[in-house]
Amino acid sequence: MFRPILERGSPLSLHINRFIDRVQGMDLRSSQGLTVSVTEARDLVADLARLLLELNTLRSVPVNNHSEDVITVQIDGGTF
Repeated sequence: MFRPILERGSPLSLHINRFIDRVQGMDLRSSQGLTVSVTEARDLVADLARLLLELNTLRSVPVNNHSEDVITVQIDGGTF
């Protein structure tokens, strides 16, 4: 079964989650086809386009994984 990628109730995921729910319902009823209205299809395409734009934005933001702090550790043998 599908698991929603986006949090339920989020405006971006509303139509995507509806589509996922309809496909799951279709699977449960062993239906052979799914028909969506033009409005539903447009809404789904709009949500997918926004999701892809958001993904592209996130990919273009540089990730700084390197810490600029330098840690120096000095070990002496003491009286050893």
